[in-house]
Parts: sequence; C-alpha cells; structure tokens
Amino acid sequence: MVAWPPAGITVVPEDMILGSLSKYVMQPQYVLTIIFTYVILVHVLQPPKEKSTVSRIEAKKSTKDIGKVAKQNSALTAFIFLHNTFLCLYSAWTFVKSAPLVYKVFTTEGVCDPNNVSWNSGMLEITYLFYLSKYYEFVDTAIILMKGRRVITLQTYHHAGAILGMYLGCLFIPTQIYSFVVFNSFVHTIMYAYYALTSIGFTPPGKKYITKMQLTQFFLGFGVATVMSFFEHCNQFTKVLATSVNLLYVIPLVSLFLDFSKKTYKKKAE
Repeated sequence: MVAWPPAGITVVPEDMILGSLSKYVMQPQYVLTIIFTYVILVHVLQPPKEKSTVSRIEAKKSTKDIGKVAKQNSALTAFIFLHNTFLCLYSAWTFVKSAPLVYKVFTTEGVCDPNNVSWNSGMLEITYLFYLSKYYEFVDTAIILMKGRRVITLQTYHHAGAILGMYLGCLFIPTQIYSFVVFNSFVHTIMYAYYALTSIGFTPPGKKYITKMQLTQFFLGFGVATVMSFFEHCNQFTKVLATSVNLLYVIPLVSLFLDFSKKTYKKKAE
C-alpha cells in the first residue's frame, strides 16, 4: 500500500470531496489497471474505418463525399450537452479556486512552498478532484464511440497520460503540477463551452484557436515546470520524478496536437 497523503500534509483524505475513493485511486495497481483497460477497450470497441461516421459539423463543412453522417437522437444530444456543460463549469470552478491560491502562496511562501501551505490550504483537494476529473473525461471517448466514430490516437494518449501525470502529481505533490492544473482548467473552461454549444447545433468560430490555446498551455507548463525543478525544495527526487513523467508525456502530446492541427485546419482551408 502506498501511503497518502505524504508527510507534511495535515489534510485528512476522508474530509475531502470524494476523499473516500483515495484508498483506491491513489494506489498504483488500480491506476495502471484502469489506464490499460481504457486503452484496450478503445481498441476493441473502435468501429471499422469503412463503417465509421463523421460529425454533423464535418459533414456541413465538407463539399466532398466523406462517408456516413452520425445520427444523434435527442437523448444523446441532451446527455452530451449536459456532460460538456458540467466539465465547463467544473473547469471554471477549478481555475477560480486554484489561480488566486497559487498566486497568494507563491508570493508569500515561494514557488516551491517548502512548508506545504498551499497543499494544506485547499490545493490538495483541488488537485485531487482535478485528478479524478481525468477519469470522468473518459466519457469524451465514450461519446465518440456511441456516435459510431473512431477515436484518434491523440485522444487515447491524452486521456491515459493525463491520469498517470495527475496521479503522480497528487502522490508526490510537486508544486510544478500547479502549472498543469491552472492552465489546463482555464483552457478546458473555454473548450467545453465550445463543445456544449456545438452539441446543440451551434457552430461558433474559433475552434483552431482552442487548439492553439492547448498547445500554448503545454509550452508554458513545460517551461514553468522545467525551471521550477531547479529551485530548492522543488528539486527533491520524488517531485522531480513526478514532474519529469509529466514533461515526457507532454512531448509526444505536442507532436500529436500539431499533427492534428495540420490535418484538420489545412483540410478545411482546402
């Protein structure tokens, strides 16, 4: 059994929202089992390429015969809208709660927070819930499969890697993980608002800018976390380990996002 929370943390997990789940989700055997199960299920449940559908938006924007268009009943539409709205509101809550706290602690205790003031002042619960939200985001993949569409490698890697990265961030509590929580929650607020609107038939402009925002957060987070890892109290082995895994995860992720952006927006331009 892995002990959690680590030394120096006064927060009792059972007192946190969904804290009772920590005895499972903070143990590596459960985390790895869930990740591998997710990847395998995506592979098994993928529709064949010749039977894969396309979204209504893709069909509207294309002038070519691009295959079967996904049919969506009202119940599924309502579910998708509520799902995206929930993640939009939750992400906004996370950003509003975390950004001021991180700023306050960084300016009073230093960026590495050697006395764990931020963690004991609410950041542990915020980060823990953000970690749990990465499991809930599996629903994004389920929705794609329910529509009869294929799941791209970017999404599978993104969801699986985010869980591992956030798990290590919660386990070893490096303050470097704050850059991921704050930046990602901000971007997700906008992204899921966009998805909520598209799910009910609106097609607001600016999707390519959301992709650019995602890439920007990766570059910013990568730079901030890398620099912080050289500071005293941020350079402990376990904290650097957790940070390094996240940084290694981001490198292929950026490549996949760039490839996605090139294929998607170049195709639309043509």
